[in-house]
Amino acid sequence: MATLHLAGTRINIARLHGLWLLAFIAVSYAACGGSPSSPTAPSSTTNSSVSATLSSIQGEIFTPRCVGCHGDVSNGGLDLRASVAFANLVNTRSSQSSLLRVAPGDLESSYLVHKLDGRSGIVGNRMPQGGPFLSTAELDAIKDWITAGALNN
Repeated sequence: MATLHLAGTRINIARLHGLWLLAFIAVSYAACGGSPSSPTAPSSTTNSSVSATLSSIQGEIFTPRCVGCHGDVSNGGLDLRASVAFANLVNTRSSQSSLLRVAPGDLESSYLVHKLDGRSGIVGNRMPQGGPFLSTAELDAIKDWITAGALNN
């Protein structure tokens, strides 16, 4: 067994190597941020003014955070502009899944929830793409709106 003598102390080199390896793995794991499509914690930015109504979600989330990418229908994607968001979401089949984009009263069958949560099995990345992701309060407002029947309110 190889040992190192340092200031009168014997140190087992294999054990020292193991400790360094363990420290390296711990630091690497802690520094890993994952990919945009992997489930990660919501952003720490909370928007406490959002409520579980479509008008609030539209004004506080969809328009400022989503319409930049989901407002141009020329690419065939989802249009979340205020005038068409309800019709394009509620009881409308997702182009990426067999699920509805929003199934009133049913979070598990609402693909929007899967995309916002970054669940496994989604096509593409978690939304909003590249983050920052929605806060817990923002996610809860959308989920509460869907659970309450996804009304056009």
